[in-house]
Amino acid sequence: MLLAEKRDAIVSQWVARTLASYPEQSARFLLQEKDRFRNPAGYLFREGLPALFDELNGEWRRQRVEEILEPLIRLRAVQDFTAGQAVGFIFLLKQVLREHGVAPGEEVFERIDQLALVAFDLFMKCREDAYEIRAREAQRRSGARC
Repeated sequence: MLLAEKRDAIVSQWVARTLASYPEQSARFLLQEKDRFRNPAGYLFREGLPALFDELNGEWRRQRVEEILEPLIRLRAVQDFTAGQAVGFIFLLKQVLREHGVAPGEEVFERIDQLALVAFDLFMKCREDAYEIRAREAQRRSGARC
């Protein structure tokens, strides 16, 4: 079985499960609203996850993977997600693949693990950036009062 044959069905389920990982009311909006300007988060995932899937099943160019993944992780890093929750959507793809008959020994499962590690690194970098910005702002505020 070729993953390319089931690409659209797999990606569609992955997107739906990822958006469903948000709180119920948010998830409902993210899943239903298709307008990219009214729902930029949903748009990011609808555009990013298919591109990630293609990289997982193609050449696996790390730089390209990071370019696709970075806005997704940056978004989740500023939301109320733990590190595990923020990158957990990547592992949802494994569930979807198994449901489509892909055996866990396939190379794509190893690449998903690699993708999760890249995502975690990006998440930590985003969080570090956010803490640095907050620290500079706090320092600027305290310096301005003197």
